[in-house]
Amino acid sequence: MIRAILFDMDGVVLDSEPLYMNAEIRLFRQYGVEIPNQDWKLFRGCTEESFYKISMERYGIQEEEAIFRQRGRTLVFEEFSKHLQFMDGFLSLITWVRQKFATGLVTSSSKDVFEFVNNRMQIKKYFDHIMYGGMTNNGKPHPEPYLTMMKKLDVVSEECVIIEDSIHGITAGLASGAKVIALTGSVNPEDMPVPDKIVSRLTEITESMIREL
Repeated sequence: MIRAILFDMDGVVLDSEPLYMNAEIRLFRQYGVEIPNQDWKLFRGCTEESFYKISMERYGIQEEEAIFRQRGRTLVFEEFSKHLQFMDGFLSLITWVRQKFATGLVTSSSKDVFEFVNNRMQIKKYFDHIMYGGMTNNGKPHPEPYLTMMKKLDVVSEECVIIEDSIHGITAGLASGAKVIALTGSVNPEDMPVPDKIVSRLTEITESMIREL
């Protein structure tokens, strides 16, 4: 029996993936780099630390990592301050989910980024527990963040449904042993690991869908 629903944040709770992309395009152009379209899927769902380390190595950016990361974060916060909003359908989904299931938020975003977002959107009030990047030894695509959340909620993987949108997140969810609903938009379905269910919008998720997984 399903007892808990676990949510990713970026691209599931918040319509933030386009804002990250805008900020990252602006950042890389400062260094004369245009990210190929096929590379964006590599970065969705990874930790902030991994993103900056991988991208600097991949594109040969000559800069102190701390400076590069701070410039990127400044641009992200600018985008968030102007345009951040919930994903369509999230507020109606979480309203009925909280009445029937335990809830957890598991994001790869750092504590600083999460706190910035929470100050604007008051995300904490929607979830029983929060996990952000750096709270476990391993981040997504490793299942440790989800397994740790399950312990906090006192459930096992067979009692959980995870809602994800990125390759790293779906991989982590499946590896945890939970059922995974993949939301399209951040990644094309053909690039995803095979989830238990694919939806194109959050309003497609119903209690009967969850119970039947």
